[in-house]
Amino acid sequence: MFYLSSLIFLPLLGGIALLFLPKDRGPLIRWAALGVAAIELILSLVLALLYVESTISIFSSSQFRENITWISSLGINYSLDIDGVSLLLVVLTTLLTAICIAASFGNERKVKNYMAFMLLFESGMLGVFLSSNLFLFYIFWEVMLIPAYFLLGSWGGPRRIYAAFKFVIYTSVGSFLMLAGIIALGYYHQQATGSYTLDINALLTTAKTLDPTVQIWLFLAFAAAFAVKVPFVPFHSWLPDAYSEAPAAVTALLAGAMSKTGAYGFLRLCIPLFPQAAQTLAPVFSILALVGILYCALMALVQTDLKRLLGYSSISHLGVVMLGMFSFTSQGVEGSVLQMVNHGITIAALFLLVGYLEQRTGTRRINEFGGLASRAPWLATVMLIAALSSLGLPGLNSFAGEFITLLGVFRTNIAYGVLGTIVVVPAAWYMLRFFLTIMSGPRQTEGVVGNSLRKGTFKDISFGEFWTVAPLLALIFVFGVLPAPLIWVLEQSVPNLLATLGNAFIR
Repeated sequence: MFYLSSLIFLPLLGGIALLFLPKDRGPLIRWAALGVAAIELILSLVLALLYVESTISIFSSSQFRENITWISSLGINYSLDIDGVSLLLVVLTTLLTAICIAASFGNERKVKNYMAFMLLFESGMLGVFLSSNLFLFYIFWEVMLIPAYFLLGSWGGPRRIYAAFKFVIYTSVGSFLMLAGIIALGYYHQQATGSYTLDINALLTTAKTLDPTVQIWLFLAFAAAFAVKVPFVPFHSWLPDAYSEAPAAVTALLAGAMSKTGAYGFLRLCIPLFPQAAQTLAPVFSILALVGILYCALMALVQTDLKRLLGYSSISHLGVVMLGMFSFTSQGVEGSVLQMVNHGITIAALFLLVGYLEQRTGTRRINEFGGLASRAPWLATVMLIAALSSLGLPGLNSFAGEFITLLGVFRTNIAYGVLGTIVVVPAAWYMLRFFLTIMSGPRQTEGVVGNSLRKGTFKDISFGEFWTVAPLLALIFVFGVLPAPLIWVLEQSVPNLLATLGNAFIR
């Protein structure tokens, strides 16, 4: 059964097929791309239903596992597998891709290439989440970089080339170190067993027997790639530039889905493969997560650009994810994955809404806005929901993820839990500033926003724009009130993952 392969390669083939359509058939290209993305979303939802029915678990045989010998002498196989963690991220990726493609219908420049790259980007991310062979994982990790670079460098803002090169340099250095770690891990497996392999399941046993010092170096080699994608401070400086220069729909996909590949890499590879190193380095990465949480929250407070504010907010929220992951508790890990999903939903909605504002006004500078709620009440309502979700209001999706995550952190280290919880204060501050400055107060009478308001050209959110973000708004409420189904899916996988770390890690 090649269900997982169809998920990965359908958008790739769809993107290639788009290139054969006449470039002057913009509407056809847009709807064809959206059709492929919609089929992907349906396939991922069917996969979720089948997964729930079979209650499969990580590192166990399943009806979805695919394994085809590729280069047998090097232990390189075409190997795919899925567990509860990757399942949620696959569904999130397909959902956000469909929404972001729908939100890109207003793009008029090189439509064919743009839509093809969006589908290729989806294919790369899905490959990362589904690969169970390190060589295949690395291929998809690099494939993901190519469309992200072109989407940023070709359709971004005035500083797009600078932002794209910065993004590539950071990610390439990290990827090179991970490749060195992959090769070395295969070598150590060969020394121990006599055969060279890059299959993750086979390496799980061997990697744990390595010398603790070797484990630490290999852990850091893999972590170099993942820390850039999360990103951890101080490897974060590419993110505000990339997020502010990329088109809004691309930024939503970068923040909502791609950033999760880094966190997934830690959870899927670094921690299970090198448990002793993970235990040794946990305080270091927990402190880095805390620095990211607090520093980026403070940086968000002083931003004057809407997208840069959201970019720093994203880093801060992902710091909570990583803090919970390195708590090595069932609540911490389950909460961190749940928060990955919730963060993807919320941050994508916020970036799309900021994109709608920029389309109407041509600016993202916070101090140029004001008093828009009376002119655009529906836009104000939608933005208020997303902003309240981001600051963790009880009853909305982010609260459940953050609460469970921090509960797991408190069980490990009360000081870390207190410092992680402190982020609630600046988060409420910068998100309320974000909303109130734009929507409340006196109307602007000067600048592009003031001119738009005086002339009556500033319009409320359109029907098409509303229905683009409506699924995200619905999930904000649904997962805020009923997170149990997501937690149940994770409970089928997280205990098995923690078991690979040894009993000392299970709390």
